Formats: sequence, C-alpha cells, structure tokens
Amino acid sequence: MHKMILLLIAGGILTSCMKNPLDGYMSQERAIISFRLAEGQSGETEIVNGTDSAAITVYAEDDLDLGAVSPLVTVSKGATVLPARGVKVDFASKGNRYTYRVTSEAGIVKNWYVRILKRNELATGPRLELLQGNGRWDPRVTVYSDLDYNDYLTRYQHWNGGDGCYSVLLPDGRIIWSFQDSFFGQVSTDRNRTNNVMRRNAAHLQLDTSLQSFFQLNPGSGNQSETWIKYGNAPEDQDWYWPGAGQVHNGKFQMLLSHVRKTGNGTWDFAHVSTDLAIFDLPSMQLSQLVKDKDLSSNYSAGSMKAPDGYTYMYSTENGYLTSFMYVARAAGNDLNGAWEYYGENGWSATPVKYNVCNDITQPNVFYKDGKYYLVSQQNIFGLDIYIQEANSPVGPWTNKRTLYHIPDKYSGDFISYNAFVHHALSREGELVISYNINPVDFASNFNKPGSADRYRPYFVRVFNWK
Repeated sequence: MHKMILLLIAGGILTSCMKNPLDGYMSQERAIISFRLAEGQSGETEIVNGTDSAAITVYAEDDLDLGAVSPLVTVSKGATVLPARGVKVDFASKGNRYTYRVTSEAGIVKNWYVRILKRNELATGPRLELLQGNGRWDPRVTVYSDLDYNDYLTRYQHWNGGDGCYSVLLPDGRIIWSFQDSFFGQVSTDRNRTNNVMRRNAAHLQLDTSLQSFFQLNPGSGNQSETWIKYGNAPEDQDWYWPGAGQVHNGKFQMLLSHVRKTGNGTWDFAHVSTDLAIFDLPSMQLSQLVKDKDLSSNYSAGSMKAPDGYTYMYSTENGYLTSFMYVARAAGNDLNGAWEYYGENGWSATPVKYNVCNDITQPNVFYKDGKYYLVSQQNIFGLDIYIQEANSPVGPWTNKRTLYHIPDKYSGDFISYNAFVHHALSREGELVISYNINPVDFASNFNKPGSADRYRPYFVRVFNWK
C-alpha cells in the first residue's frame, strides 16, 4: 500500500514536471470563416481559401449603399482582422472591392480580397468601360476596357505580374493561362511590390471563367515560387523557356516554347535558340513530354491556329531594319508533334525556309471566322496601334488593314507596350478580347513604391464591330 502511494506521488510529481507541448503555442491560422453584410445581402457568401487564392464574393441587393458597408467578419481563433468586424467600409471608391488583412495569433498576415456584386451586375455580363477613340481607331469599331479581367490579374499574392500573356480553353471548361517573365510575392494594399522574385515563366488555371478562381501551377508559393517549366538543369539566368501559343490535341495540351539563351550582360542581350514543344496530360496538367529543338529556324511559338483544312498553322516574326517579317509553318492533322512543313515561294516544303508573307507584324494572332482568315497584330517597334487584316488563306495575301485600338499614350516614353494577344477563350460572339502588356523602361520602378505592381502586367479590352 505504501509502495502504491509512493508511486502515485512520484507519478504526480513527474507529470507536473513534464512540459505541455502546447504551452506557448500560437496559432498560425488566419482565415476569414464567415463574411456577411449587416444589411442588404442577397444570397450566400462565396469564400475561396486556397494556397493561391484568398477571395470572397458577396452578393447584395441593388439598392445597397456601397459607400458605407458594415460587414460582420468572423476570423480564426486568436486572429485579428482589419478593418474590424462591423466597421463601415467604402467599397464604392475601390471599384466594389476591398482588401481585408487577417493577422494570426502568431503574427502571420494574409490578405483577403473581398468583392461585392449587386444583382443587376450579375445579369449584365462583364463590367465594361467605354473608351473614346477620338479618331485613333476605325470609327466603326467600339472598344471597352474590360474591368473584370483587368481586376482579375490585379493580384496581391503569389503571381502578381508578368508579360507574354496567353490563354487556351480546355475541354472541361477550365482556362489555362501562361506567362513569360513574371513576379511572385506579396503586394500591399497600395500596390507596392516588395521582396518579390522574378521567374522566367508561369501558369495558372481558371475554373469555369470564375473571377475568383486562380490555381497557380508554379511549384511553391509567394516569393518561394519556382519557374513553371525549366530548361533542364541549365542555370535559369542562362537558358530558359518563354511559353507561347497552345492547343488541345487528342486529349492533351500542346504548347510551343521559345528556348532563349543569354548572350551578354545587357538588358536585351538574349536570343531565341529553338522552338520546343511541351505536352501535358489532361486534366492533370502534368508535363508528360518535352520535345527539344522541334524547329531551329525561327521562333514559331508566337502564334498558332487550328484551321478548318486539318492543319495547325504556326507563325513567326523576325525583325528587319525598321520593319519585321512573318513566316508560316504548319503541322498536318493538327498535331504539333508531327512533321512540320514550311511555306515558301514555291509552296509547302519539309525544308525550313524563311519566306515573308507580311511586313510590320509583331505577335501574330491568326484566326478563322465566317470564311475568312484574320490577322491581329501590334504596331512594329513597340508601337501603340493594334491592327487587323484579312485574307482568304492562312498565308495571305493580307489586305484591308485597319486600326482596332490605340494603346493609351501614357504607355510610351517611360514604358514599352507589346504582346497584343487575342483571347478566344474569353471572347463572346461578335467581340474580340485583346490583352497587351506594359513594361517600364526603368526596371527598378517595378518595386518598392506604391503602384509599382501595376507597371509590368497585361491589360484587357473588348472590341466590337471588328469585322
């Protein structure tokens, strides 16, 4: 009996001396669990809390005053939120959007991007702002700024800016977005990009054209994100890929790549080496095959088109003195991994040849519509005009050149603009959605000041009456 008592006493002393593993633990959870309006809400709140997304969409009655909204916000245990629960917020002055900042018990911060949609906005389609041409483009053409997609790529964490913007609709309704040089990290509410890294290419998936859906394909997150597709084990500052045009073929996603090599220490000291081909399994988007040196003659990753004749046509441009030249290749059966043919003076041949079919073309966008082929391209040498031309064949001759849009003059001088691309995955009947990229001449201005995150990125317009 005495032994039993001694054992119990010893056990009690030992237990009291053992350290509780949870002592001093501070939670890192920083989620918004619920978000409701004090009044005027219509429908359920949508909350997306993933590695690459932290977004909330609230549906409201049409008569709600967005200048004085008092949301009831519930966050993770021990976390705090700014603005605080019940505090009035002016959503109207921020384009019906506001950033909430949740800090965990351990002091880790996460930004949450809240958007309020009124009922009447749900029925009217994309949010558009009419742009005045004032004689700078064809008077028959109507152009709108696409506010939804401009906002969609106004990101605050992980990928937050890049050029070389392409999109392709996948069979299951998702859209694959790819980019060339891109920034990753956190962006503050005043659009200040700090402690970011640049990677040579990037991609994400958008589900069902939802503006709250953004699933990053680059490994890692934030400023620990890695390049999406690397050129083997080569140093990334020496050899890299810039993704280009893509298509779906036989249940796989095929994407053309420009293999680029650094040739010196200057900003423009790089050169295209080869056009390579990446093949991805669907729906997983896992890279299943990388075909190197598919073409060594020119950069055919710039643009491609599935034509009704059973060929996929690839387009390349090459600079000349104050001009540029466009070349054409094609693959039978729409298979980019098959044999290629090249268009020359005497027709098609298996031998690579550079035969110019159109001058003054950058980033060729060729597509087929109602019996005609159309070519959309941006003015040469970082010009501000976006043109359209037409032809009766995929190789021209191209005629009836006219201006669809003039990129704002503010994007000259301190900026260059380029990469005009037609997003057929976003374009509805009778319209063209076109993005263009801006890039500051002063690379350092991409960082460490308010607004710096909006200086290297794509912007979107919707063009009507383009025919």
